[in-house]
Amino acid sequence: MGNPRPTVACSAAPQKARPMTGSRIPGLIVPAVFLLALVVGVYWYWRHRDDD
Repeated sequence: MGNPRPTVACSAAPQKARPMTGSRIPGLIVPAVFLLALVVGVYWYWRHRDDD
């Protein structure tokens, strides 16, 4: 007997493009700031690794 529930491929309607909402901004900015801080920290460490 077949599966009574439709699969995701059968039931998924094509998604329309939605405009950017304000609630998505932190999800984009927080990782970008974290990565920028990581790059700055590595750069600072690399520049000062031989300081005595």
